[in-house]
Amino acid sequence: MSVNLYQTNHLPVPVKIIVEPRKTARVSLGKAEIIVRLPKHISVAEKERTIKQFLDWAKKQIQEKNYYQLQQNSIDHYQHKTIKIWDNEFIIDIEYIQNGRNKLSYRGTNILKIYLLQQTTEAHKKQEIQRFLLRFTEKYFLSAIQKRTLFWNDYYFKEKIEKIDIKHTISRWGSCSTSRKISFSTKLLLLPQEIIDYVIVHELAHLKEMNHSPKFWKQVENAMPDYKNHRKWLQQHGTKFDF
Repeated sequence: MSVNLYQTNHLPVPVKIIVEPRKTARVSLGKAEIIVRLPKHISVAEKERTIKQFLDWAKKQIQEKNYYQLQQNSIDHYQHKTIKIWDNEFIIDIEYIQNGRNKLSYRGTNILKIYLLQQTTEAHKKQEIQRFLLRFTEKYFLSAIQKRTLFWNDYYFKEKIEKIDIKHTISRWGSCSTSRKISFSTKLLLLPQEIIDYVIVHELAHLKEMNHSPKFWKQVENAMPDYKNHRKWLQQHGTKFDF
């Protein structure tokens, strides 16, 4: 297996190319990089064509769905920014320091005080801001989405759930594994409550139907008759929400 990482001016994040023993090529949008996986056996020319096709697709996805906003925004974008997490509003207050360590201080108010070392690069400062916001969200709101998921499960699905957690994912709002573990994207908690509920119901429905067949959508509809309105809203407005 060979791994190469390079930066292009046409994309906001690096591209990681992995050549390995596999049958097909695939591309995915990772947390901080675009990941291209290529079969070892194909020709150099075919590899180049595949990479170009994948990066054209990635560029279109980034433009249309506003992925990687953190990498594209300046540090000033976050100063005094108001974010709403699970219907709780917080204001980001950034203070630059000469010594010590980067940290987020939360004292139970609506202020999220973030201390950043002045001498670090802007890219690192932005990474630290996102890391703090993600950790803050997980620490204070994981239990809220767990309780809400259990509420919907008790209300309609009544299925066994092994685990409920939240992760920083870019292209998916939630997932449900065959091992009955449900994960939600951290940025899901930035959305209105009724949209969060729709995503919860969607993932719970996978405990009954691990697909998107008519039977699956019937499960969603039985639990939430107006789900189509929420699904449409998510498709139209979901990409506007991120840390």
